[in-house]
Amino acid sequence: MPSPATASAPSAPTPAAPAPATAALRWRRLHPAALIVRVASNAKGTVSLLLSFIVIVRVSLMRHEWWLWLAAAAIVAYVAVAPLCAWLSTRYRLSATMLEYRSGVLFHRRRAIAYGSIHAVNSASPWCLRPFGVIRLTVSPVGDDADIDLSAVPAALQDELERRRADASGAARFGTSTPRTDADSPTGASTTGTATDGVATAATDTVTSTATVPTTPRAGIVTSCPTRAPVFRASTRDILLFAVTDPRIVAAAIVVFGFVQNAQDMLPHALTRTAERSIGDYASQGAVAIALLVLACVVLLMLVSVVISLLHFHGFEVRRRGDDLIVERGLFTRRATTIPTARVQTIVVSQSLPRRAFGLCSVRLGLSAATKDDDVASAAVVLPVIGARRVAVTLRVMLPEWDVPDMFAATAPTRRTGLGLARYYVTMPLAATAVATLLVGVGGPATGSWPWWVMIVPLAAGSWWTVCRWLQSRTEGYVILPDGDALPHRILVTGATRWGLFAMVTRRARVQSVTRMTTPWRDARGVEGLRMRLFVMNGMARIRFRFLQRADADALEAWFTGR
Repeated sequence: MPSPATASAPSAPTPAAPAPATAALRWRRLHPAALIVRVASNAKGTVSLLLSFIVIVRVSLMRHEWWLWLAAAAIVAYVAVAPLCAWLSTRYRLSATMLEYRSGVLFHRRRAIAYGSIHAVNSASPWCLRPFGVIRLTVSPVGDDADIDLSAVPAALQDELERRRADASGAARFGTSTPRTDADSPTGASTTGTATDGVATAATDTVTSTATVPTTPRAGIVTSCPTRAPVFRASTRDILLFAVTDPRIVAAAIVVFGFVQNAQDMLPHALTRTAERSIGDYASQGAVAIALLVLACVVLLMLVSVVISLLHFHGFEVRRRGDDLIVERGLFTRRATTIPTARVQTIVVSQSLPRRAFGLCSVRLGLSAATKDDDVASAAVVLPVIGARRVAVTLRVMLPEWDVPDMFAATAPTRRTGLGLARYYVTMPLAATAVATLLVGVGGPATGSWPWWVMIVPLAAGSWWTVCRWLQSRTEGYVILPDGDALPHRILVTGATRWGLFAMVTRRARVQSVTRMTTPWRDARGVEGLRMRLFVMNGMARIRFRFLQRADADALEAWFTGR
């Protein structure tokens, strides 16, 4: 019989040791393909500088002076050695609550973005990275802050970051302290919320957030996107229409002009003089020749615009995934940008003068976060070009929680605030035009500084200003719309910017302040001006009524204050 000293109770099973968390918290290095991206970026930024340098030191190149070899070595070091140092010093990791990033050789930089503060996770797949199965990620935080740029990472990292962002947003929405992980779910699927919440939103493509979609949808309004099919896909015809009606074609003219100027510096002077002489001789043949030259320039600009648009918008698609919009586009570099619908502050439908002639418009989303990434800013244009009759139906599928009305065939009557007040709009432009034209037309010939016909310049500028103001008086207006709970939380505002028209939908919660302005002589007639400041970081940041009756100003202020 064993002694009491040696007897012992059966030992309890030893609990399994928890899996080490060091693997999940280790610092990761970018894929070596990041060197290709950095070298290409540095080389691209050096080309124009190198061409200008060659033009300046052409004589020294002929003499083969020794200091040119030092300059060449510095350029090689910048293009090749600097990316290698940056790649060796760059690390990132995913902790339990945030994405961390560090870089720098001499000056160390460390950034951290909490998952709940991520505004968007945007990816680009250049042709040079596709053979390696990696992508370029840009993680944008809420607010005007620096992004984290991961130039070559596995494609699965984007899904992982978006899952963690959704979990963090779900935890904040339902009031839980920590998001549920895959291990907490009996099926292994990531969910937000808990069983006590009564609502669990799966991170799939078939469920939208119950916090943003009305629980009692109105008839005819789609409240979910049950398939992975895109809610909008731009055809080649749409892209061509966008290119030929894009008012930014002037920017293409500047690009062509700069290219011609650089080509003149590189080509022999005899060749450039011969080309200029040939163009001058052709133009001297008469008005028909000049018209043909102008037509050729316009066709060239349109071709440049078409090429740029095809490179940028080829395969343009918009998908709805839960509470996110996924915008994909690009020919050689395929880009995918995530836009959380919770960050959408405004929906702006605009019509430039050329698109008005064809019954076309474009749609831009106003977002609550700024970013230095041009790809994110361009992705906010969710409908580059679309027929005016299709825009309302498409937006209702894309953003069902906003229930966008038909902005051009207005289902509700719009209150035109500028009707009867056109004289207030055009008085200042007409007076300024008359004074400027008089000063230029009389002052020039009197002093001998310029001929009298120079007065055409202020006259044309003043006429353009007057027409723009008159168009504003005809188009500025508003209509207050009911929201999902039948309360007037939304507003539709119409107006004009230069010769283009716009219609914008926003909610009362997006308006930051209201300012009313008047003067003693307008106050006596009950005429005021009103501005509403919006928290929009990438577009139209205010609602402005230049002139309106006091009754309309009181109604708008009452809508803002909730009275």
